[in-house]
Amino acid sequence: MENSIYKLIKIRYTDDKPQYPDFEISYTTLGYFSSVANAEQAIKNEIEECGNSYTFGFLIKEYVIDLIIGQATKSERNYLYDGSFWNEVYNPYLREDWGEFCGRPEEKIRFKPGDIVLHTYPLLAVLQIIKRTPPTIEQVNRIGYCPNDDMYFTIPDNATSYKGDWGTQDHADGVNLFPPRFPIGDELLKKLKEVYEKYKD
Repeated sequence: MENSIYKLIKIRYTDDKPQYPDFEISYTTLGYFSSVANAEQAIKNEIEECGNSYTFGFLIKEYVIDLIIGQATKSERNYLYDGSFWNEVYNPYLREDWGEFCGRPEEKIRFKPGDIVLHTYPLLAVLQIIKRTPPTIEQVNRIGYCPNDDMYFTIPDNATSYKGDWGTQDHADGVNLFPPRFPIGDELLKKLKEVYEKYKD
């Protein structure tokens, strides 16, 4: 029988007053747990004991025990600063019932094109806008093949000079995307919408 262990990570912002379009974040491992439920209870306990000041969010990463997979995770879940569940992604090659990514249920696509998000990197959270979502199961069935992995395409506010993974856009796993943590100023909001209109599909 396959067993998993669940790693709980807390994401914090490091400045007293984070400023968009990007700000520094840090990751702290809070512990390892035998189930998602136990890890989620630890999130609640952490918030009750420490509050959510400086808290950006949480991650739960599932690792398979006794399997040589390097650092690959079987699944990952992200949670907002208040502990509420937000999204989940799977490694299709470590799931007996998947084998390959064949689309995501429409109700599990948490953002839509034009939505503003925070894209988290190892040390930075960057304000970006959704350009393209993962394909739905219906879309994959209609065209007969999967057009891209379970990823979002995002556009930064400085897309005209930005050179990310794909030129003027980035690839992002769903668990690396969060709703904006703080209000966005009118000027930056206008700029993001202008960039989206220029680079949208």
